[in-house]
Amino acid sequence: MQCHYRLQEEKTMITELNHVGIVAGAVEENLNFYVDILGGKVVNEGYIEASNTKCIYVQLASGIIELLCRGNEKDRVNLGLNHVCFLTDDLDGDYEKLLAAGFVFTSPPKVAGSGDGRLTFLTDSIGTRVELIQRDQSYKNPKVEGRILSFDHISLSAHDLQAAESFYTEKMGMKELKRMRVDATDLTMVYLNYGEDVIELLNRPNQQPVSPPIGHIALRVDNVDEMGEYLASRGVEILQGFPKQAGTGIGRITMVKDPNGARIEFVDRKDLREL
Repeated sequence: MQCHYRLQEEKTMITELNHVGIVAGAVEENLNFYVDILGGKVVNEGYIEASNTKCIYVQLASGIIELLCRGNEKDRVNLGLNHVCFLTDDLDGDYEKLLAAGFVFTSPPKVAGSGDGRLTFLTDSIGTRVELIQRDQSYKNPKVEGRILSFDHISLSAHDLQAAESFYTEKMGMKELKRMRVDATDLTMVYLNYGEDVIELLNRPNQQPVSPPIGHIALRVDNVDEMGEYLASRGVEILQGFPKQAGTGIGRITMVKDPNGARIEFVDRKDLREL
C-alpha cells in the first residue's frame, strides 16, 4: 500500500524508501559476497553506457542494495556507500518543492542513465546524497528468506540531529519508530521508518560532520556469533573488536566490510518494532 505524506503544507508524492546505493568494483566479487555468501537475490539489472556501469539490484530480506559496478578499472575510486533512494510519483513536483525549501540538487530531473525512469539527486541537511526517482516499478519482491532475517537499517551520522529529523520526517514523510540512548558514550539513536525500511540517525554532542554520512547498513540475523563463524568460513574478515555486546546492551553485533569497503553490521536483537 502506498502512502502520501505532507511536505510544507502540500502533499508529497514520495512513496517508498527504495534502496541504498553502493559504488562498486568487479561484478563477480560483489555477487559472490551479496548473493552467494549473504543469500541475497538479484531482482533487477541495468546498464549505464555513458560510464560503463552495470546496475545490479540485490534484495536481502525485504531491503534492496543497488550495486553500481564500474566496468573501467580507472573509475573504481571512492567505492562504498554512496546514497539513499526514495521513489516518487511526482518527481517534478517534489523537485520544485524541495528546491524552494533551499535544498541543493545536482541537476533538474532527467532520464536515468540506465533509461529506466527519471531521477535527480540532492543533498540532505547533514550532507547525505539522496536520490529521488520516478519509474514504473519498485523492483522489490516478496521477502527473501535465509540467514538474513531483516534489513534492519541504513545508518547516518547526524551532526545536526534536529535538521536531519526535520528533513526525513517533514520533507520525506518518514515516521519516528524508536529513540534510544547509550549514556556511557553520550550517543542518541533515532530510528525513522517507511514500513519495513529504516534509517538510523546517530548523534553525539559536538559531533563534527563526516563525508559521506552513511556509515553502515545493518542486517538482522538469528545469532551474531554463529553468523560470524559462518562468514569467517567463507573467507570474510571480521573487523577488529567484533563480535561484541551492542552499546545498548540489547543483543550482540559484529561488523565486516564488503568488497568495496562498505561497512556491514550484523545484529541479533529483536526487530526494532518489538523493542
